[in-house]
Amino acid sequence: MIKPAFVFLLTTIISINLSAQYYYNDILTKKELLAEMLKLKEQKIRNVTVKSFEDDGSESEGFFLQKKISKDYRTVEALSRSYSSAPSLLRSYFNKNGLLVKTVDSSDIAVRSSAYSYNNNQITAILSTIRSSDDDFTNEINEEHIYQYDEKGILQKMILVKNFSDTTLIIFSTDEKNNIAIEKNTKTGATYFYYYDAKNRLTDIAHSNDFQQSLYPDYLFEYNNAGQVTQMTNTEEGANKYYYVWKYTYSDGLRIREKCYSKEKRLMGTIEYEYK
Repeated sequence: MIKPAFVFLLTTIISINLSAQYYYNDILTKKELLAEMLKLKEQKIRNVTVKSFEDDGSESEGFFLQKKISKDYRTVEALSRSYSSAPSLLRSYFNKNGLLVKTVDSSDIAVRSSAYSYNNNQITAILSTIRSSDDDFTNEINEEHIYQYDEKGILQKMILVKNFSDTTLIIFSTDEKNNIAIEKNTKTGATYFYYYDAKNRLTDIAHSNDFQQSLYPDYLFEYNNAGQVTQMTNTEEGANKYYYVWKYTYSDGLRIREKCYSKEKRLMGTIEYEYK
């Protein structure tokens, strides 16, 4: 029996990073999503199939991921399952300007929905709700991210509200080119630092907190001449600071392959994309 280690690793990394940097997860990754959707629309692609392979080249056991895009490119349905996670259906909805306005991720375990608000194409609020239930009770968790900008449209702060009562202020600072350089949680003291190259492309994200003196890297990015990310290094949480390196390959502007390597440079697995 094939041990589906790569899918487990992939699922673990995704779950770890969901609660990481707000600026990166809420704003930068959404810009990447919109750019990807624009490329799919330009090339009239409406179906994307994702395949996962283990380090020996065999297909990952139980893995399935397929995306279907509506004719008007305003709805995307992504059906996924793996040996380590329950089947889920992620629906993403876009407005006429191509902006993401709502996502609903549902499985037998829970339903997570997020609604996005904008002003001049800038995210101003994200309201997320997670509902889970079993035979005895239903649990609901709400979280709102309220983003505020100055008169020049530069991000200043985010108000994090959990369950409509627990409020935390996240403040942002910019560098000399008005790139977001620092993100600080005023309650926990956790601070994230963003670094850029001469072309204002994000190259590094590192963090510190009130209990540590040195910076710890979270992400490192490398690019090709077309501005596409060709390599991402991702560091795990924890004392050992183990990291993984992802290498990306493109064709016609679309990502077709991802290879994941361990800190010891051993191939962990491969993701391949098929477009129709």
